[in-house]
This record gives sequence, structure tokens and C-alpha cells, in this order.
Amino acid sequence: MLPGWLFHSKKLWVAVGAGVLALVLVSVWSLRTYRRAQVRDLLNAHAPFQSPPLEVSFPRFVLADSGSRDVLEPGLRMGLWSLEPRSGEPAVWEVRLTNRGHRWFSQVGNQIVATFKLGTRKVSRLLNLGGTFPRLRAQFRYAWTSLHPSAEVLGASAPELARNYEGEAWLFYEQDRWKVLYWSTPELEQALARFRSLQSSAEPVR
Repeated sequence: MLPGWLFHSKKLWVAVGAGVLALVLVSVWSLRTYRRAQVRDLLNAHAPFQSPPLEVSFPRFVLADSGSRDVLEPGLRMGLWSLEPRSGEPAVWEVRLTNRGHRWFSQVGNQIVATFKLGTRKVSRLLNLGGTFPRLRAQFRYAWTSLHPSAEVLGASAPELARNYEGEAWLFYEQDRWKVLYWSTPELEQALARFRSLQSSAEPVR
């Protein structure tokens, strides 16, 4: 049985309560720090995120207008392809790969498809971690650590080395481990969207 004076010592119970609270806070902080490091390392080890292919695919035949020219101009300057006028209405260009262009792009039917990895990137910091088990939503900051020389085909929207970008990912806990389900990196997706716009304006030659 506890001595009576213990029940009347407010300072003692305040100290005990503070100690318990501190222990809980330290435990929560440690778990939070561990989970953040776990998610960061998981993303950095996930090959499709860490070393992504350049997901560029566009029509071999495109409308001969300023919009198409603006998207394809970087590849022209790099000597990856040429634009050959084709007869008919509306005016159309045929994208012809050069010898250099064939090193990193392929013609598949009437599509031009990139065949190289854009580079490597690394998550440096988790900005926010939320969601309800078994799902996690992670907002993160990352930077490119290397870039393929032909990344410049993206023009002014091409990624830059050592510059900080932000993205988010969804993870799912399955079979005793976290798995990356999906991720989004808006700056890169906006750059790729310029090539996708060529598809909507493409006019195949018949």
C-alpha cells in the first residue's frame, strides 16, 4: 500500500504525468520519424520512380502549325528528326527520325516512341504523411541526380539537375510491407503533356 503522503503530493503527480506525457510524445515522434524515413527509402528504391523512362509517344504525322512546331523544335535543333511537308489538306508534316534519333526513339507504326530512361531522381524529404491504414498518402520533395542528354527534347520544360521538385505518392500495406501504388510529379507530367497534345491534333495521311 502506498504511503498517504504520495496521494497528497501534487508536485509528484504532476512530475509523473509530465514524464508519461514526454514518453508518449517521444514514442509518437520516433514512430513518425521512422515511418517518414521508411516511405522515403521505399520511393528511392522503387525503380519505376527512381529511374523512369521518358514516356513520350506522338504521331508520325502532325498538323503543320505553330503548335506542333513549338513542341518538336527542340528535337529538330538536337538533330533527332526532321519535318517533311506532305501534300493535302490540312497541311501535314511527317516526322522522320535521323540516324541520331534512331538511337533513342523508334517508329512503331505511325507513332514515334522514346526508348530511353530520362535519368535518376531521389526523394530528399517527406513534406507530409497522411491517410488511413492500410493506405498512406505521401507528399515529398525530390531532385534529379542525373539526366539523359536527350532530356533536352522536352525544351524549356525539361527537368534540371539539383533543382527541388514536389510530388505525391500513394502506398498500400499488403503482405506485411508497404507497396508503392501510384505517384504524381506535376512538373514532369506537364512537360510530357505537350507531346500528348500532338496526338489530339495529329492528322494521319491517307
